[in-house]
Amino acid sequence: MRLAAVELLDAATVAGALDDPVDAILATSLLGASDLRALLPAGMRAIPIILFMHENQAAYPFSEQPTVEPQRDVHFAITNLTSILAADLVIWNSRWNRESFLAGMHMILRHASAVDLKDWDRTVQEKSQIIWPPVEPPPPGPQQLVAGPAPGRMTTGALHNPTTVVWPHRWEHDKGPDELLEIATRFSEPLNLRWTILGWQFPTAPPALIEFERRFADRIDHIGFEPSRSRYWEHLTRCDWVLSTARHEFFGIAVVEALLAGCLPWLPNRLSYPELVPREAGGLSPLHPPRNPDAARSAIITHLQPALAANAVARLDDAIANLLDTS
Repeated sequence: MRLAAVELLDAATVAGALDDPVDAILATSLLGASDLRALLPAGMRAIPIILFMHENQAAYPFSEQPTVEPQRDVHFAITNLTSILAADLVIWNSRWNRESFLAGMHMILRHASAVDLKDWDRTVQEKSQIIWPPVEPPPPGPQQLVAGPAPGRMTTGALHNPTTVVWPHRWEHDKGPDELLEIATRFSEPLNLRWTILGWQFPTAPPALIEFERRFADRIDHIGFEPSRSRYWEHLTRCDWVLSTARHEFFGIAVVEALLAGCLPWLPNRLSYPELVPREAGGLSPLHPPRNPDAARSAIITHLQPALAANAVARLDDAIANLLDTS
Protein backbone atom coordinates (compact mmCIF):
# COMPACT_ATOMS: atom_id res chain seq x y z
CA MET A 1 0.00 0.00 0.00
CA ARG A 2 2.83 2.41 0.79
CA LEU A 3 4.74 1.64 -2.41
CA ALA A 4 1.84 0.98 -4.77
CA ALA A 5 2.01 4.46 -6.36
CA VAL A 6 5.69 4.01 -7.15
CA GLU A 7 5.10 0.53 -8.53
CA LEU A 8 2.13 1.62 -10.67
CA LEU A 9 3.99 4.58 -12.11
CA ASP A 10 7.03 2.41 -12.92
CA ALA A 11 4.82 -0.16 -14.67
CA ALA A 12 2.93 2.55 -16.58
CA THR A 13 6.20 4.12 -17.72
CA VAL A 14 7.65 0.80 -18.91
CA ALA A 15 4.40 -0.01 -20.75
CA GLY A 16 4.37 3.39 -22.45
CA ALA A 17 0.99 4.20 -20.91
CA LEU A 18 2.06 7.79 -20.24
CA ASP A 19 3.35 8.45 -23.76
CA ASP A 20 -0.09 9.45 -25.04
CA PRO A 21 -2.63 11.80 -23.42
CA VAL A 22 -4.31 10.31 -20.36
CA ASP A 23 -7.94 11.22 -19.65
CA ALA A 24 -8.13 9.91 -16.08
CA ILE A 25 -6.54 7.55 -13.59
CA LEU A 26 -8.65 4.92 -11.81
CA ALA A 27 -7.08 3.51 -8.66
CA THR A 28 -8.24 1.43 -5.72
CA SER A 29 -8.02 2.15 -2.02
CA LEU A 30 -4.83 0.05 -1.79
CA LEU A 31 -2.91 2.86 -3.49
CA GLY A 32 -1.84 6.22 -2.08
CA ALA A 33 -3.43 8.63 -4.54
CA SER A 34 -1.65 11.63 -3.01
CA ASP A 35 1.69 9.87 -3.56
CA LEU A 36 0.71 9.06 -7.13
CA ARG A 37 -0.25 12.63 -7.93
CA ALA A 38 3.01 13.94 -6.48
CA LEU A 39 5.07 11.38 -8.46
CA LEU A 40 3.43 12.08 -11.82
CA PRO A 41 5.36 14.22 -14.29
CA ALA A 42 4.68 17.91 -13.66
CA GLY A 43 2.47 18.27 -16.72
CA MET A 44 0.23 15.37 -15.69
CA ARG A 45 -0.52 16.22 -12.07
CA ALA A 46 -3.89 17.77 -12.93
CA ILE A 47 -5.21 14.52 -14.46
CA PRO A 48 -8.47 13.55 -12.69
CA ILE A 49 -8.05 10.64 -10.27
CA ILE A 50 -10.98 8.34 -9.50
CA LEU A 51 -10.51 6.36 -6.30
CA PHE A 52 -12.54 3.16 -5.88
CA MET A 53 -12.85 2.37 -2.17
CA HIS A 54 -13.49 -1.37 -2.11
CA GLU A 55 -12.46 -1.39 1.56
CA ASN A 56 -11.15 1.05 4.12
CA GLN A 57 -8.36 0.70 6.63
CA ALA A 58 -10.11 2.62 9.41
CA ALA A 59 -12.64 -0.20 9.81
CA TYR A 60 -10.56 -3.18 8.66
CA PRO A 61 -10.59 -5.85 11.40
CA PHE A 62 -7.59 -6.83 13.49
CA SER A 63 -5.95 -10.17 12.86
CA GLU A 64 -6.20 -12.76 15.60
CA GLN A 65 -2.78 -14.16 14.73
CA PRO A 66 -0.47 -13.82 17.76
CA THR A 67 2.45 -12.78 15.55
CA VAL A 68 0.58 -9.71 14.29
CA GLU A 69 0.94 -6.39 16.11
CA PRO A 70 -2.08 -6.15 18.45
CA GLN A 71 -2.49 -2.39 17.90
CA ARG A 72 -3.87 -0.87 14.71
CA ASP A 73 -1.36 0.84 12.41
CA VAL A 74 -3.29 4.06 11.78
CA HIS A 75 -0.94 5.08 8.97
CA PHE A 76 -2.91 2.87 6.57
CA ALA A 77 -6.16 4.66 7.45
CA ILE A 78 -4.43 8.02 7.12
CA THR A 79 -3.21 6.94 3.68
CA ASN A 80 -6.86 6.30 2.78
CA LEU A 81 -7.77 9.79 3.97
CA THR A 82 -5.00 11.58 2.06
CA SER A 83 -5.89 9.52 -1.02
CA ILE A 84 -9.51 10.63 -0.79
CA LEU A 85 -8.51 14.27 -0.33
CA ALA A 86 -6.18 14.04 -3.34
CA ALA A 87 -8.75 12.33 -5.58
CA ASP A 88 -11.35 14.10 -7.73
CA LEU A 89 -14.03 11.43 -7.33
CA VAL A 90 -14.37 8.73 -4.68
CA ILE A 91 -16.57 5.71 -5.36
CA TRP A 92 -17.54 3.49 -2.42
CA ASN A 93 -18.89 -0.02 -2.90
CA SER A 94 -21.42 0.42 -0.08
CA ARG A 95 -22.82 3.05 2.23
CA TRP A 96 -21.49 1.01 5.16
CA ASN A 97 -17.97 1.29 3.74
CA ARG A 98 -18.13 5.08 3.67
CA GLU A 99 -19.87 5.51 7.02
CA SER A 100 -17.52 3.12 8.83
CA PHE A 101 -14.55 5.02 7.39
CA LEU A 102 -15.89 8.35 8.59
CA ALA A 103 -16.60 6.96 12.05
CA GLY A 104 -13.19 5.27 12.26
CA MET A 105 -11.30 8.37 11.13
CA HIS A 106 -13.10 10.54 13.68
CA MET A 107 -11.84 8.18 16.40
CA ILE A 108 -8.30 8.16 15.00
CA LEU A 109 -8.11 11.94 14.65
CA ARG A 110 -9.26 12.47 18.24
CA HIS A 111 -5.85 11.17 19.27
CA ALA A 112 -4.04 13.55 16.91
CA SER A 113 -4.21 16.48 19.32
CA ALA A 114 -1.63 18.51 17.41
CA VAL A 115 -3.64 18.30 14.19
CA ASP A 116 -6.79 20.29 13.45
CA LEU A 117 -8.28 19.32 10.10
CA LYS A 118 -11.09 21.58 8.93
CA ASP A 119 -14.22 20.02 7.38
CA TRP A 120 -12.35 16.94 6.19
CA ASP A 121 -15.47 14.80 6.64
CA ARG A 122 -17.60 17.19 4.58
CA THR A 123 -14.98 17.07 1.83
CA VAL A 124 -15.11 13.25 1.87
CA GLN A 125 -18.90 13.31 1.57
CA GLU A 126 -18.89 15.87 -1.24
CA LYS A 127 -16.46 13.80 -3.33
CA SER A 128 -18.27 10.52 -2.71
CA GLN A 129 -20.69 8.35 -4.66
CA ILE A 130 -22.04 4.94 -3.65
CA ILE A 131 -21.92 2.48 -6.55
CA TRP A 132 -22.21 -1.26 -5.94
CA PRO A 133 -19.48 -3.26 -7.68
CA PRO A 134 -20.40 -5.26 -10.79
CA VAL A 135 -21.57 -8.80 -10.00
CA GLU A 136 -22.01 -11.32 -12.79
CA PRO A 137 -25.46 -12.97 -12.72
CA PRO A 138 -25.88 -16.75 -12.79
CA PRO A 139 -25.59 -18.37 -16.20
CA PRO A 140 -28.99 -18.76 -17.85
CA GLY A 141 -30.75 -22.03 -17.21
CA PRO A 142 -34.02 -23.50 -16.02
CA GLN A 143 -32.97 -23.35 -12.35
CA GLN A 144 -31.68 -19.79 -12.42
CA LEU A 145 -33.40 -16.69 -11.19
CA VAL A 146 -31.88 -13.89 -13.20
CA ALA A 147 -32.82 -10.24 -13.56
CA GLY A 148 -36.38 -9.04 -13.48
CA PRO A 149 -39.38 -9.35 -11.23
CA ALA A 150 -40.63 -12.69 -12.57
CA PRO A 151 -39.15 -15.55 -10.51
CA GLY A 152 -38.15 -18.74 -12.28
CA ARG A 153 -36.22 -20.81 -9.77
CA MET A 154 -38.93 -22.57 -7.75
CA THR A 155 -42.38 -22.02 -9.20
CA THR A 156 -44.16 -23.75 -6.32
CA GLY A 157 -42.71 -21.37 -3.73
CA ALA A 158 -41.73 -24.34 -1.56
CA LEU A 159 -38.45 -24.80 0.27
CA HIS A 160 -36.53 -28.06 0.38
CA ASN A 161 -36.90 -30.65 3.10
CA PRO A 162 -34.31 -30.91 4.58
CA THR A 163 -33.52 -27.19 4.40
CA THR A 164 -30.29 -26.47 2.53
CA VAL A 165 -27.93 -23.66 3.61
CA VAL A 166 -24.78 -22.29 1.96
CA TRP A 167 -21.98 -20.45 3.80
CA PRO A 168 -19.89 -18.93 0.97
CA HIS A 169 -17.00 -17.19 2.75
CA ARG A 170 -13.25 -17.48 2.79
CA TRP A 171 -12.03 -19.50 5.75
CA GLU A 172 -10.79 -16.75 8.05
CA HIS A 173 -11.62 -15.51 11.52
CA ASP A 174 -13.27 -12.29 10.32
CA LYS A 175 -15.98 -14.30 8.54
CA GLY A 176 -17.20 -15.69 11.86
CA PRO A 177 -16.64 -19.45 11.61
CA ASP A 178 -17.16 -19.73 15.38
CA GLU A 179 -20.66 -18.28 14.98
CA LEU A 180 -21.29 -20.70 12.10
CA LEU A 181 -20.40 -23.59 14.42
CA GLU A 182 -22.70 -22.21 17.11
CA ILE A 183 -25.62 -21.81 14.69
CA ALA A 184 -25.12 -25.29 13.28
CA THR A 185 -25.00 -26.75 16.78
CA ARG A 186 -28.23 -25.02 17.80
CA PHE A 187 -30.32 -25.50 14.67
CA SER A 188 -29.09 -28.38 12.49
CA GLU A 189 -31.23 -30.99 14.23
CA PRO A 190 -34.41 -29.02 15.08
CA LEU A 191 -34.56 -27.34 11.63
CA ASN A 192 -33.22 -30.36 9.70
CA LEU A 193 -30.45 -28.37 8.01
CA ARG A 194 -27.97 -29.56 5.40
CA TRP A 195 -24.83 -27.56 4.72
CA THR A 196 -22.74 -26.39 1.77
CA ILE A 197 -19.50 -24.68 2.82
CA LEU A 198 -17.64 -22.81 0.07
CA GLY A 199 -14.96 -20.13 -0.02
CA TRP A 200 -11.21 -19.80 -0.35
CA GLN A 201 -9.14 -21.93 2.02
CA PHE A 202 -5.72 -21.30 3.50
CA PRO A 203 -3.13 -23.84 4.70
CA THR A 204 -4.35 -23.47 8.28
CA ALA A 205 -8.12 -23.59 8.76
CA PRO A 206 -9.85 -21.90 11.71
CA PRO A 207 -10.45 -24.45 14.50
CA ALA A 208 -14.21 -23.80 14.35
CA LEU A 209 -14.37 -25.02 10.73
CA ILE A 210 -12.35 -28.12 11.52
CA GLU A 211 -14.76 -28.87 14.35
CA PHE A 212 -17.75 -28.10 12.10
CA GLU A 213 -16.58 -30.64 9.51
CA ARG A 214 -16.00 -33.28 12.21
CA ARG A 215 -19.28 -32.73 14.04
CA PHE A 216 -21.63 -32.35 11.07
CA ALA A 217 -20.06 -34.67 8.48
CA ASP A 218 -23.38 -36.48 7.93
CA ARG A 219 -25.14 -33.18 7.19
CA ILE A 220 -22.60 -31.69 4.76
CA ASP A 221 -23.35 -31.84 1.03
CA HIS A 222 -20.11 -30.06 0.09
CA ILE A 223 -17.23 -28.49 1.99
CA GLY A 224 -14.20 -26.78 0.51
CA PHE A 225 -13.13 -24.37 -2.19
CA GLU A 226 -14.83 -24.95 -5.56
CA PRO A 227 -12.50 -24.00 -8.45
CA SER A 228 -15.10 -24.58 -11.16
CA ARG A 229 -17.28 -21.52 -11.71
CA SER A 230 -20.13 -23.52 -13.21
CA ARG A 231 -20.12 -26.01 -10.33
CA TYR A 232 -19.99 -23.10 -7.88
CA TRP A 233 -23.26 -21.78 -9.33
CA GLU A 234 -24.72 -25.28 -9.13
CA HIS A 235 -23.96 -25.39 -5.41
CA LEU A 236 -25.73 -22.06 -4.93
CA THR A 237 -28.82 -23.01 -6.91
CA ARG A 238 -29.29 -26.16 -4.83
CA CYS A 239 -29.53 -24.17 -1.60
CA ASP A 240 -32.54 -22.51 0.03
CA TRP A 241 -30.63 -20.02 2.17
CA VAL A 242 -27.35 -18.12 2.19
CA LEU A 243 -25.96 -17.67 5.71
CA SER A 244 -23.42 -15.04 6.66
CA THR A 245 -21.75 -14.79 10.04
CA ALA A 246 -19.21 -12.21 8.88
CA ARG A 247 -17.84 -9.60 11.24
CA HIS A 248 -16.20 -7.82 8.32
CA GLU A 249 -17.81 -7.17 4.95
CA PHE A 250 -17.61 -3.94 2.98
CA PHE A 251 -19.98 -5.21 0.27
CA GLY A 252 -20.44 -8.98 0.08
CA ILE A 253 -20.10 -10.27 -3.49
CA ALA A 254 -20.40 -13.94 -2.46
CA VAL A 255 -23.66 -13.23 -0.64
CA VAL A 256 -25.03 -11.22 -3.58
CA GLU A 257 -24.15 -14.06 -5.96
CA ALA A 258 -26.08 -16.48 -3.75
CA LEU A 259 -29.07 -14.12 -3.63
CA LEU A 260 -28.97 -13.78 -7.42
CA ALA A 261 -28.97 -17.59 -7.62
CA GLY A 262 -32.21 -17.67 -5.63
CA CYS A 263 -31.04 -18.23 -2.06
CA LEU A 264 -33.00 -16.48 0.65
CA PRO A 265 -31.06 -14.19 3.03
CA TRP A 266 -30.09 -15.48 6.47
CA LEU A 267 -28.03 -12.41 7.26
CA PRO A 268 -27.15 -10.42 10.37
CA ASN A 269 -28.46 -6.88 10.73
CA ARG A 270 -24.99 -5.34 10.49
CA LEU A 271 -22.26 -4.24 8.08
CA SER A 272 -23.40 -3.84 4.46
CA TYR A 273 -26.14 -6.47 4.67
CA PRO A 274 -29.09 -4.12 5.37
CA GLU A 275 -28.27 -2.46 2.03
CA LEU A 276 -28.39 -5.72 0.09
CA VAL A 277 -31.95 -6.82 0.78
CA PRO A 278 -35.23 -4.92 0.49
CA ARG A 279 -37.15 -4.15 3.65
CA GLU A 280 -39.77 -6.80 2.95
CA ALA A 281 -37.05 -9.49 2.86
CA GLY A 282 -35.23 -8.36 6.00
CA GLY A 283 -35.15 -10.48 9.13
CA LEU A 284 -35.74 -13.77 7.32
CA SER A 285 -34.21 -17.06 8.41
CA PRO A 286 -35.18 -20.74 8.50
CA LEU A 287 -36.75 -19.86 11.87
CA HIS A 288 -38.80 -17.11 10.19
CA PRO A 289 -39.24 -18.12 6.54
CA PRO A 290 -41.28 -16.00 4.12
CA ARG A 291 -44.88 -16.93 3.47
CA ASN A 292 -44.17 -16.77 -0.24
CA PRO A 293 -40.53 -17.63 -1.05
CA ASP A 294 -40.98 -16.75 -4.73
CA ALA A 295 -42.27 -13.27 -3.87
CA ALA A 296 -39.33 -12.72 -1.52
CA ARG A 297 -36.86 -13.83 -4.19
CA SER A 298 -38.49 -11.59 -6.75
CA ALA A 299 -38.25 -8.57 -4.45
CA ILE A 300 -34.58 -9.33 -3.76
CA ILE A 301 -33.71 -9.68 -7.44
CA THR A 302 -35.42 -6.38 -8.23
CA HIS A 303 -33.55 -4.70 -5.36
CA LEU A 304 -30.21 -6.04 -6.61
CA GLN A 305 -30.59 -4.76 -10.17
CA PRO A 306 -27.97 -1.99 -9.64
CA ALA A 307 -25.37 -4.67 -8.78
CA LEU A 308 -25.84 -6.67 -11.99
CA ALA A 309 -22.65 -6.29 -13.99
CA ALA A 310 -24.07 -4.39 -16.97
CA ASN A 311 -25.93 -1.94 -14.74
CA ALA A 312 -23.07 -1.37 -12.31
CA VAL A 313 -20.55 -0.85 -15.12
CA ALA A 314 -22.90 1.66 -16.77
CA ARG A 315 -23.14 3.61 -13.49
CA LEU A 316 -19.35 3.61 -13.14
CA ASP A 317 -18.98 4.79 -16.74
CA ASP A 318 -21.51 7.58 -16.17
CA ALA A 319 -19.79 8.75 -12.98
CA ILE A 320 -16.41 8.91 -14.70
CA ALA A 321 -17.86 10.61 -17.80
CA ASN A 322 -19.59 13.24 -15.65
CA LEU A 323 -16.34 13.94 -13.84
CA LEU A 324 -14.44 14.41 -17.10
CA ASP A 325 -17.18 16.64 -18.53
CA THR A 326 -16.88 18.99 -15.57
CA SER A 327 -13.08 18.88 -15.20
